[in-house]
Parts: sequence; structure tokens; C-alpha cells
Amino acid sequence: MTARGPDPTAMTRAGEAPGPSRHPLLRLENTTRDKLAAGGSTRGLFLVSASPIVAEACSTLPIDWVIVDMEASPLSHEGLLHVLQALTGTPVTPFVRVRGLEHHRIEQVLDLGAHGILAPKVEDAAMAQRVAAACRYPPAGARGINPVRASAYFTDVATYLREANRFVLAMVQIESARAVENAGAIAAVAGVDVLFIGCGDLACSLGHPGVMTGPGMDHARAEVLAACAAAGKVPGIFAYGVELARQYAAEGFRFIAIGNDLQGLRDGIQARLQGIGSVL
Repeated sequence: MTARGPDPTAMTRAGEAPGPSRHPLLRLENTTRDKLAAGGSTRGLFLVSASPIVAEACSTLPIDWVIVDMEASPLSHEGLLHVLQALTGTPVTPFVRVRGLEHHRIEQVLDLGAHGILAPKVEDAAMAQRVAAACRYPPAGARGINPVRASAYFTDVATYLREANRFVLAMVQIESARAVENAGAIAAVAGVDVLFIGCGDLACSLGHPGVMTGPGMDHARAEVLAACAAAGKVPGIFAYGVELARQYAAEGFRFIAIGNDLQGLRDGIQARLQGIGSVL
């Protein structure tokens, strides 16, 4: 019998270094977190279509991450699984905006394999602490242990439990005047990685719905940037337009959403229709 070398498709045992044959679910790589930790800037999209095929298409774009939006979409828990499956093994980091701060809902999203969460409407340090606790295993937090898909269906639970606290990105959304006032205390919470400004709701809270510019918004951004700088956290923001995205990057925001999938679809079709004009 002719001797054969090792099977390149064989599953790597727990504790061994990842290799090229290791299944994507077993590669605990959060490239967005690594880039941010090195002082870099990142860009991404919100996914509100609830569509796995649109998510997969977006993962071919030159972006760092997507946030699967469960707050603003009709996505179910099962639907989220399918979207995350469509993103598995792609260069794009999958995050999820949860619908609220319920501990078990955050756990469910992470157990399905999200690399981090964005929690909406965080107003103070106590709310931020709840988010951080749900994202971290003890002793750093209070996340329950049931990482079904996150551990590649129990293939390597030990490694996931050991690495998850370092791997998962915990993001909180600043979208009210009260949250801006408490930005320093929110940023100081251990386990919170990103303070992300939701400009739409924030503008409404400041008394000018739909208007993302002006002294009030300028002050809010400056407060969040200062809070992040003081606490060593990452400032993030949603940009309602290309020029605003450039401005925010120049100001120091390093986690910038450049829109969402449905907005991009509509803008692309609209640009094509305008290009065609009255010919058709």
C-alpha cells in the first residue's frame, strides 16, 4: 500500500493552530476588531433587507463589516441564522444590531455566530454595563454558556470559551441628548468597545429631525469623540452621505457606516434611470 500524507481536509483538534483546512466557524478571527485595535479605521453597511442573498452579495464589496439589523428589519431568529450562514467564510465581519438590551437576546445572537453586537438606545452607564455583561463570559461578564453554532456545533467549545471575550465586539448606540451627556460614563464601562452615534434618532432628540448637521450635532460628535479618546474606546457613526462620511473620518471616527443595503440598491437603480433619461 502506498503511504499517504496527512489528509488536508481532516478537522484540526482542539488547541492546535488554525490551518488552511480549518472550517470558517473554527477560525476565531475578528479582522475588524484587530484593525481597530491597531488604530485603523473601518467602513461597513447596515443590512435591513433580511435577505441572505443580498448579504452575500454585499460581502463581495470592499468593506470591512456589515451590521445585520434586527431592529429595523423583519428578520426572525431563524432568518438571522441564514444571513449569518451566507456571510460565513467571507472577508466581511458579521455584526448584529439587536432589538433591545435583553440579556438572552444578545446571547442568542452571539451563540448563532455573530462576531459582535450593536445595542440600540443606550442612555447611561448602567445600560452599557448590561450590554457588556451579556457579551462577556464570567468572570468578565455574565454571558450564558451555550455557543451552539459559535463553537462550530460543539466541535471546539473550549477554544471558543477561552477566546470569545477577546473576539466579540460590544458596541453601544448613542442616539439621544441624554446619551451624549453620559458619553463619558458610558465609554468608561469595561467591556464596551465602540460608541456608535445613531444620527437619525439623535437629530430628532436634539429637536431637528432629519437634519444631520448644525451646532447641536457638532457638539454631540465632539462629546463622543472626547469620551472615546479619554477611555481608549472606538468612536463610530452612521453617515447620511458621502461628504458626511469623509468629514466624520477626518474628525476621527473609525467605525463608519456608509449606508444600508436597500438604500444602496435604490440609489444604484435611480442613478441608472437618470442616466437613461427619457430614451426609454
